[in-house]
Amino acid sequence: MRTSATYTRHWDLETRQHELLGLDLGEGLPRTTLKYGAVMFPLWWGAWIVLFGFPLKPLIPLFLLPPLFFTYFGAKRSTLYWRRTNLLIWGVRLNFLNHGVRPVIGRGRIPAPKVGLRLRTQRLGERSPQLREMPAFSSMFTTDGDTPDAAESCGKPAHLRPRLRMYGPDAVAKVRAKATKRQRRTGKAAPKGTTS
Repeated sequence: MRTSATYTRHWDLETRQHELLGLDLGEGLPRTTLKYGAVMFPLWWGAWIVLFGFPLKPLIPLFLLPPLFFTYFGAKRSTLYWRRTNLLIWGVRLNFLNHGVRPVIGRGRIPAPKVGLRLRTQRLGERSPQLREMPAFSSMFTTDGDTPDAAESCGKPAHLRPRLRMYGPDAVAKVRAKATKRQRRTGKAAPKGTTS
């Protein structure tokens, strides 16, 4: 097995903001952190003020720390996919938890059925049986014996056996020779002086 070094990470450039509204920021803040902060802080503060009003003195940490946490840790690079930030990875995971993996039917023209959340909760109930015993949510985590599983209602899975064929230069030369013979017979050969 061949291994080699990848030098792409060394060319990763991070833009920084060194001055903001006439205020010197020293070495500068990463612009992704500023963008995330510009979105996170107004959203959190706006939602807080609409729901609870202005915070009391004991609740000021809950007013300030969550957007600071999401901004600081969300703007860092993910350890799984270094090209993405943590906030993007969290968003992808939340989207998967909400929608699941929806099949593409008819090249996206036909919407997929909305059974993903139900199937996911049933799978969670199979992994941890104590969820089935919760009084209010037991129906979400249990499966009825009469209704078939929606994931298996489409029929048996299609098993594929792909064959690998490798063609060498001799096989390619034979095919090209046959193609040129056919072109000569049908009279579709390229005129002289032109290259194909």
